[in-house]
Amino acid sequence: MRSNFRPNIRLATNILLVIGTFIIALKITPIAELYKEKNLCIKYLKHQIDRDKLIKRLKIVKQANPSSICDSVIKS
Repeated sequence: MRSNFRPNIRLATNILLVIGTFIIALKITPIAELYKEKNLCIKYLKHQIDRDKLIKRLKIVKQANPSSICDSVIKS
């Protein structure tokens, strides 16, 4: 009879690769969100998008000053 050792190692390796890919994707998500906010603030400061659109996309309170929020987002 043939040994099933090699196919089992290949299967285990493929499973670990899939798990590793999902772990990496989950770690990248917060970084992408931060850069999305930074890009929105940069567009707002360059007058490429208006105040209401920035407030809607960043989900902030309308009474808040978007310029000060953008300053803190860009510095982080």
